[in-house]
Amino acid sequence: MKCSWQPQFLNFRASISDKEIDEFKDAKQYYSDCYLMTSLEALSKIPNGRKILKNQLQHDDTNPKQINCYLYNPSGKRLKYPIPVNEVVEGYNQLYNNQKNDIIRSLDISVGEYEKKYKAKPLICRVKDTFNDFAFEYNLPSHFLNIFTGIKPTVNIAESDFNVDLTGHKDEVMKLFERMDKDKNYSMLISTGIKAHNGHAWHVYILEDVDLKNNIVKVKEKRGNVSETMSVDEALKTFKFIVGYFDEDLKNTKKESLQ
Repeated sequence: MKCSWQPQFLNFRASISDKEIDEFKDAKQYYSDCYLMTSLEALSKIPNGRKILKNQLQHDDTNPKQINCYLYNPSGKRLKYPIPVNEVVEGYNQLYNNQKNDIIRSLDISVGEYEKKYKAKPLICRVKDTFNDFAFEYNLPSHFLNIFTGIKPTVNIAESDFNVDLTGHKDEVMKLFERMDKDKNYSMLISTGIKAHNGHAWHVYILEDVDLKNNIVKVKEKRGNVSETMSVDEALKTFKFIVGYFDEDLKNTKKESLQ
């Protein structure tokens, strides 16, 4: 099926439910979209993140077999991507077979069509599009979070730096960890670089918890939905960058009507 990706006017908002948001915790990653999968679960952990998920992911009010995803284009306009759940969008057959979560699959398609049109993700990520079937694969979390929430991540430690790990950014990371240890209302992602961890390089994890008293950092990856704990020092040596928000950073999310 071919879809028209032109912006459409919205009459009624049928937001996804809390139950559907909670299901992001158990949904598994099948493609190179760890940046998207981890972002959805991380946003679900904080009140303003859940509000954004409900604002940007909605069931169509006139068609129960359609999910509407919303993304901000490079000029800041909020655009609607209507995705059918009962028939295959042309070019995404394999995705329908593997990703059974309708909402995640619809967002993958929306991001894929977005990137085909705007070619907005970083060049280092776009290079791989030549060799891949899907434009939604291989992306930086800061770029996705920006086009999804309309707000650039307020925390961005070394995502675009030429570092191998976070040891050279220890002071900045520890300052963040100290805040996270006190304020648990955050949505944070942490990613490996060229050094593979558990068999995966350039993999994005959810930064679930920081407990400095017990010297524990807890992270979760989405291919197996597995959490693991490590020491602060091990985390600094394992990961390359951290991106995300505290809940208060998302309280002024754009609420403008569709353009």
